[in-house]
Amino acid sequence: MNLKYLWTALAALIFLNGCNQDESSTPSAVVEPTKTDVELLNEQEWDDNRVYVTKDNYILMKEANGTIPGLMKPCFVVNSAKEWPREDLSNADSYDLPRVDFRWNNGDFVSASASEKAIYESYDKVWSIKTDGTDLRLVTDDFSGDVRIMRRSPNNRYLAYSYASRTSGGTDKVVFDVQTQKSTLLGTDLGHSQFLWAEDSSYLYFEDRAKYWKYEITTGKITQMDDDFYFSEVGVIYGGKRYVVSEFGVGVYDEKSDKRLYGVSIYPKELQEKKKKQGYLVITREHSLQYELKSRSISPDGKYAWGESAQYRYFINTETKEVKLEKKDPKKKSQYRFFDVLGLNAEYVRSASAGSARQYKLTIDKKLFSQTQHWGQICSGHSATLSWLYNGFANNGAFIKEDK
Repeated sequence: MNLKYLWTALAALIFLNGCNQDESSTPSAVVEPTKTDVELLNEQEWDDNRVYVTKDNYILMKEANGTIPGLMKPCFVVNSAKEWPREDLSNADSYDLPRVDFRWNNGDFVSASASEKAIYESYDKVWSIKTDGTDLRLVTDDFSGDVRIMRRSPNNRYLAYSYASRTSGGTDKVVFDVQTQKSTLLGTDLGHSQFLWAEDSSYLYFEDRAKYWKYEITTGKITQMDDDFYFSEVGVIYGGKRYVVSEFGVGVYDEKSDKRLYGVSIYPKELQEKKKKQGYLVITREHSLQYELKSRSISPDGKYAWGESAQYRYFINTETKEVKLEKKDPKKKSQYRFFDVLGLNAEYVRSASAGSARQYKLTIDKKLFSQTQHWGQICSGHSATLSWLYNGFANNGAFIKEDK
């Protein structure tokens, strides 16, 4: 089948461009319905075989690089975000695969004198997409500023995010309800942002003004946590345990009692032994430069964690407490690179970039190159980053349908 017409039909199915026709009980002359702008655009021959979704937005199909020859992936051109379909919790088809949230300013850079619409398109918005590169959705544009961090609740309904606000001049911390489309401001400061959702999505931990707080969804109550309470920007609560991926390893806590159960350190054994003997370990600048994790991720069930420092990459099994590492060497093929988004059971990983997605199915021993896919999924705007996994248990955690 001609690829263009195949994707025209698919776009019509997904985005419901069309209307139902009432049947008449009496014979009448056949009247051709007036064609929509989208139908007229899709009747034209385009050099890039684009398929229009709305009159200002279209999809390009491009071949992905990797181990699956001829694999075609959609690349999205969004010139009018207001026209693009929003995420809909009632649409079961959107949740048959894991998804990722990401930030994207879908328009071009513009000057302050540009039109209101052009300025809006150039601003950050939060989007989501399936891990196979389909079903792009606009999550929220209910803010004006640059997104810093995003975390979705386990039930998919709530998005906690922070952004450098153009109005307050600080970093606003917000919970957005995908179902009601309402935003709740939790706090504003000039500092760091962290969020961690309860396993049942009933409450959220967040950082504001260098303190930790608990926000209860149903009541809206906000409570300051004790000084010895701890979580980090990368973590998960699962099976009654709170997994905290810190700068130097993983701490595991009982969520109900807040008792620390155990930790897994990325420090070399000789340093760990030194700490046991002395009862403490002074973290020197040299240690920080070598070992401190600048990038981190965790699987949806907390079983696996990953981190990257200036010199090393680490892969951690939090159940067996085994730590695998590799020294970063541009002359050698990496086995633990692009683990920024870590899937269930660490069967799949992908990079944090959303503009150009790198996705891998790992080998049995949890290394790269069992299966690779690399494709450009964003074909307009100037940056798309901060991918974060949610709905991670769908399809048994597999990022593509064929491997469920």
